[in-house]
Amino acid sequence: MAQINCREVVLLNSTLTTSTNSGDMVMPQGYTSAIVTVNVNTVSGTSPTLDVYIQNKLPQAASTDVAGGAPTGTAIYDDLMHAAQITTSSTIQVVRIVGGGNVMHAQQDAALAAGSIASGPIGGTWRVKTVLAGTSPSFATSVVVEFIP
Repeated sequence: MAQINCREVVLLNSTLTTSTNSGDMVMPQGYTSAIVTVNVNTVSGTSPTLDVYIQNKLPQAASTDVAGGAPTGTAIYDDLMHAAQITTSSTIQVVRIVGGGNVMHAQQDAALAAGSIASGPIGGTWRVKTVLAGTSPSFATSVVVEFIP
């Protein structure tokens, strides 16, 4: 059970066999930090690797959008965190994200170094991006986040 005013959300609970992007998930509002756990129960395949990213959705303007209006263009995604690369079962990665601070960087889509967190706000809409490699990789994986006010 979470502490008072904390919120727990399952981001992914699946057996992965190919690289994929989850759907967009609107995260609860009013939280500034998060603890993300990536849990891998079973792994199979030859030289399997799994990279797990949490990404922020960032809206973009369409050519017809006007100043002061809502953007209607195709959104882009930016890496918020990249867990350390996983190759074995019974692996649990814990990532503690503390939002805040000023940061400027080029947009990254599955380009943040393994075991890294981007500085800045944690954002409002997330997705999980997984990148699998190896021959016939399979990872029974869950990703859970606990938001901290």
